[in-house]
Amino acid sequence: MTHSTAINSTITKETEATNVSPFEQSGSNKNEFLKSFSSGKLRKNAKKIIQKLLDNASTMTLVTQSMDMSDCWERNEPKTINQEEFWAWYDKEYSELTTRLVIKDGVLTSVIFSDCIYYFSSDVILTFELETMVEPVRKIKLSFAQVTAALREGYISPLNNNEKRTDPTPPNDTNNSRKVVSLGDYQDRVNSKRERLEERAEKAAKQSDTFYKASKDRASMIPFGQPILVGHHSEKRARKDAERIFNDMGKSVAASKKAEYLANRAQSVGTNGIASDDPEAVVKLKSKLESLERSQEIMKSVNRLLRDKKLSDLDKTQKMIELYQLTKEQAQKLFEPDFSGRAGFASYALSNNNANIRTTKARIEELEALHNQQALEGKGEIEGLEWTLYEEDGRIKFSFDGKPSDDVRTLIKRYGFKWSRYSMAWVRKITVNGIASAEQLKEQLLAH
Repeated sequence: MTHSTAINSTITKETEATNVSPFEQSGSNKNEFLKSFSSGKLRKNAKKIIQKLLDNASTMTLVTQSMDMSDCWERNEPKTINQEEFWAWYDKEYSELTTRLVIKDGVLTSVIFSDCIYYFSSDVILTFELETMVEPVRKIKLSFAQVTAALREGYISPLNNNEKRTDPTPPNDTNNSRKVVSLGDYQDRVNSKRERLEERAEKAAKQSDTFYKASKDRASMIPFGQPILVGHHSEKRARKDAERIFNDMGKSVAASKKAEYLANRAQSVGTNGIASDDPEAVVKLKSKLESLERSQEIMKSVNRLLRDKKLSDLDKTQKMIELYQLTKEQAQKLFEPDFSGRAGFASYALSNNNANIRTTKARIEELEALHNQQALEGKGEIEGLEWTLYEEDGRIKFSFDGKPSDDVRTLIKRYGFKWSRYSMAWVRKITVNGIASAEQLKEQLLAH
């Protein structure tokens, strides 16, 4: 609860207002941050959160291991490191990095960054401590007006810095709209998908290197130019080696192409326009619409300016620079006539931009309706298997308590649903067509 104007007008210098109520003890941002974690997991690419963890850590130590003369691994003496050394270690060990959060009584106590989930790992361990708030003892003189104002603000007593009257519980207005229930954290999905593709690309690249090395090592054992000795006892083995060399090299090339394909997919994740399952899609589309409409007005205004015979070309150029933030080169280029002798922005540019405006408006209406609808739900039984329809993480999902028959799987695939081993369900992205297909499939499953 923030301070009010009434309190500000009567309070003395001893109780000067801050960014919270003058009668309320300021909370600790660090404490709030340490209490904000509920899961023991953290994505290794969450660099902003990791940086905040480093800023709030009480200690930061690197623990490594080494092998002694008896081939036994021993833990070395922990070494205190700084943030620069941490980030250098982080970049070096990123591919195998795992992060574990230790939470006790709802408070984050330590974070363990490890370069291996098994034995013999090198770990960076961060520890945290809650800040203790010590309020200096001071004498405060309060007037009747100050007491009245504090009570109006909801405090039990103006001298009590911790306790307030409990606000009445707001009515439980359940919002079952798709935007609230189904879409989830879009950015987290994008980051997770990018990370999965990067890991698969890295795995394919390693496979390519392995096959290439195997092919090269086997070929290096055969003297250069050595033919297959037909009829010799080595003929069978020589032909087998030649086949393995050829096959391993082919596998290496195929794995390399796969790694390149997956790396390109990872790079393009989240860059292909505005997704329907993004909770902020409508906001982004409205921003895009404003930009398109602004461009349309600028193009029309520039064309009118170029047709004005009362102004010289120099004046027109100056106005375009001042009014429409065009560069001098862009403004001068607009004076150049096209193939039919017309200067300025071509009519097709205005038509295409206007078509984009209409398309964007239609999509805004479509997604507003889609996001404000209630999420799909349903249950039933088919061929002795129970199925459930629900929405989660931007996807429509059908889950079964067993493996459906070939006929049922064919029916599900007919409506565009694919099996996801991550969700253990048949899924399809939440779109207008996806919703319609899900409703039709639900009717088909209920009819059986």
